[in-house]
Amino acid sequence: MNDRNHLRPAVIAAALSLLFTPVRIHASDTAARSLPLEHAQARIEAAGRPVTWTIDPALGHAEAFRVERSGASMRVVAGGDAGVLYGVEEALAEHSVVGADGAPDFDLRGAVLMMLSASWAYQSDLSPEVYPWFFDKPFVLRYLDHLLSARINTLILWSGHLFPHILELPEYPDASQFSADEIRRNQEQFRWLTTECARRNITVLTHFYNIHISEHQARALGRTASGEHDASRYTVPDDFVRGYYRTILGRYFETFPNVGLYICPGESLDLEHQQPWFRDVVFRAAEESGRNPKLIVRDWTLADDFKAALPSMYGNLYSELKHNDETLTSPWPDERHATWKGVLGGHIVNLHDPADVVPYRVGSPRLLGEMVARWKQEGWFAGAWWYPPQCWIWPDTLDLEADGTGEPSDAGLNTLDRDELWHLLEGRLLWRSGRDPEEDRAWAAGWVGRKFGDARAGELLVDWYDLTGPILPGLQNLTAVRFGNFFPTSIAWVQATVDDILSYRVRVDDPPLRGPTGLTRQRYYSRPVDVFTVAQVLGREVPAEALQRSKPVDVAQAFGLHDLRSLPVSQYAEMLVSGADLAGWLTPEAMLDGYAAMARRAEEIAREAAARPTNDPAEMRRFVNDSVCLRLTIEYYRHKVLAALHKRLLELTDEERHAAAMRAHVEASVPAYRLMMETAGRHYAKGTSMWDAKPWQRCFDEKVKPDAELQLRWLDERASAQTSGR
Repeated sequence: MNDRNHLRPAVIAAALSLLFTPVRIHASDTAARSLPLEHAQARIEAAGRPVTWTIDPALGHAEAFRVERSGASMRVVAGGDAGVLYGVEEALAEHSVVGADGAPDFDLRGAVLMMLSASWAYQSDLSPEVYPWFFDKPFVLRYLDHLLSARINTLILWSGHLFPHILELPEYPDASQFSADEIRRNQEQFRWLTTECARRNITVLTHFYNIHISEHQARALGRTASGEHDASRYTVPDDFVRGYYRTILGRYFETFPNVGLYICPGESLDLEHQQPWFRDVVFRAAEESGRNPKLIVRDWTLADDFKAALPSMYGNLYSELKHNDETLTSPWPDERHATWKGVLGGHIVNLHDPADVVPYRVGSPRLLGEMVARWKQEGWFAGAWWYPPQCWIWPDTLDLEADGTGEPSDAGLNTLDRDELWHLLEGRLLWRSGRDPEEDRAWAAGWVGRKFGDARAGELLVDWYDLTGPILPGLQNLTAVRFGNFFPTSIAWVQATVDDILSYRVRVDDPPLRGPTGLTRQRYYSRPVDVFTVAQVLGREVPAEALQRSKPVDVAQAFGLHDLRSLPVSQYAEMLVSGADLAGWLTPEAMLDGYAAMARRAEEIAREAAARPTNDPAEMRRFVNDSVCLRLTIEYYRHKVLAALHKRLLELTDEERHAAAMRAHVEASVPAYRLMMETAGRHYAKGTSMWDAKPWQRCFDEKVKPDAELQLRWLDERASAQTSGR
């Protein structure tokens, strides 16, 4: 495991359910001290610094704090145990991640780790061979301290069916393929993890899908595959699986007190069975535990009648919906979040494995800062969690690491080092959103400058992050063809086709697709463009009021635009033919030109940073490599989008100049993709970390070349028909 010194361990976030008494409690009152307080006191003693603390419920929030300084002495005044821990960390930190006291803007601030097998069976076979990082205690502690430094207070273990591998289930001897000793080993490691999380005020939420059992249990039951589902999935519950889940969930709450559940209603369970299943199995197990655990239910394959019944089914219940399905797309969240306002105890927004930011480096303070500010402007989001980039292979990355000579290496990079800024920005922004972007930029530049040992390199690289961050999401947003964590923009699995670009997005005000989330054939719709990109496209500064306005139409007006969304290719073609006034519209060509200019400028910045005397010249070169890959990706998309534009113009006007232009762009798209693919392939194993990735070569063979052949054949057939008709 690559463990670089430049990532400074710190300490972590906050559990919100801690209760405090109506009297002041001082550090000298040692009775019944909690794990977070013990951890805070240990940190003070290890630092040898004069720090004292007082709990004052008048602060009104268990995580709130302030640090009072008097000479070398510091006193933390906190609203609860979590606030003490945060205040102590802030007082002792040489360089603060969050840089703000008071109470947080979002109560729940989470990180996600994948514990899901590389298959659609949705298993989580916990062992040192499959998940070596889970059993690496020094590394896990480093990660937890990393979370604490950013005040992350929730850790989601995204699994399919982890329970039989961490619980002793004598009633179900076939529940796991592991031996009793191996299950006890896993259980002790899980207990250790939850305890260490509790010290840092982190609640652990285990994710699971309904309904799955282990493959070992399925074989013992003699189950066979049915339709699209493997033998480990149930579409309709029976008495066995009801009893099985009541047992394992009850045992889970009993064995690990610092835990809750994050639950997907479906992916297997038929919609009509969701309500009775949750009422009689999941919620009843939580109620019978006597612990009132926090449960979060996903809006994913969720039946309408079940959603309507949820408020009366369980008390400590939260809803969750992906920010923009399985892409970042835009800083503006999906419109469907509004349907959860006031429904349950709180609503969580999930930045779910954003496929349109990988595999390249990502961590734009401007883009991510605007995104969190948009969440805050909604006024009722209770919290959020972010997936790490390349989450399916965490903590590894897809980089083909290079040494000083530029030759590939098998060493592999560590995501905590590579994407450090992404992880830290989450905690910083969720604690205090809506700061002046220049403040966040200065903080990030200082952090990156210290990391690489060169202040100027820090400034350059933060500008690089801001310029490159919106590019891949912007290309997804422009085409709006399809989302999906196995369809990243860099691979162009669907966006590669001219006809999809023309037909999947027709009008700027296309209505969103309706139906249960996750059951809309993975099509998506466009969202407003981020203000930084709009300013780049228009060649202007960001108007001061643009980030303060909470409605897209008002932000568009601040820029003098009709709409904050870019025009679809089809509508743009119609407007060109009709002679409509295009002033005040974000056209596809303008967006492509803007992204190309941003990529070129980012490449210049990366090369300047790589020439600096930093402590990691190999990583500096990787920023240059990413820049080149992004520039080539835009060049490919430019040919595809313009080929689509001229096809529609040709259909509307029958002018041969559009046939010639379309042919030129179609023919140029194939070598453009090949160059992008070959360049990226020198630096990355593949374009997405998910096991069901569509590799660049496969996309080239199955999408890029066939679509070019299809479009050229269409042109030839059209020309032939015109000739024969004369």
